[in-house]
Amino acid sequence: MKQSLKIKSTLTPKTASSSRNEGGFTLIEMMVAVSIFIVIITISLTSILNVSNIQKKTATFRAVNDNLNFAIEKMAREIRTGSDYCAQSCSSPSSFNFTNSEGVVVEYLLANKKIEVSYDGGDFLPMTSSEVVVEKLLFVVRGDGPDGLQPLVTIIISGYAGEKKTIKSQLNIQTTVSQRSIDS
Repeated sequence: MKQSLKIKSTLTPKTASSSRNEGGFTLIEMMVAVSIFIVIITISLTSILNVSNIQKKTATFRAVNDNLNFAIEKMAREIRTGSDYCAQSCSSPSSFNFTNSEGVVVEYLLANKKIEVSYDGGDFLPMTSSEVVVEKLLFVVRGDGPDGLQPLVTIIISGYAGEKKTIKSQLNIQTTVSQRSIDS
């Protein structure tokens, strides 16, 4: 008794239609994937560059704000307690002198695009940093003569920091200071 075994082959030759179904990507699928990747990277890089520019703009605004606010507060504090506004005559609207509460003659002026101060005719010292450009310093004095009005000084400052248009920060500040002691 002989048994014969018949084995059927399930292997068939490869046809053109079956080779397309094998693993891998077609050229069009690869181009679409790369295009989507490029779009996502471009959007991400643009966002990163915008955040960087915003950070630079914030830093320049902080610099100009801190410098000009410091200058105007210091001037206002000394002028408020001073007297004899323009005692040595104000030679221009961008300079101002007076006698402070300690009897020292103080002069403020705009020079070299910085606000500078001098005490008792000494050297002028800068009040603003080199990164801040002061375009305008203006003092308007009212009531400093024998007119019976209390002396008032309006201080106007305009400046900026940063050179490029995208990060340049401009700031304009104005305050009015009244002499504390009654004008006699």
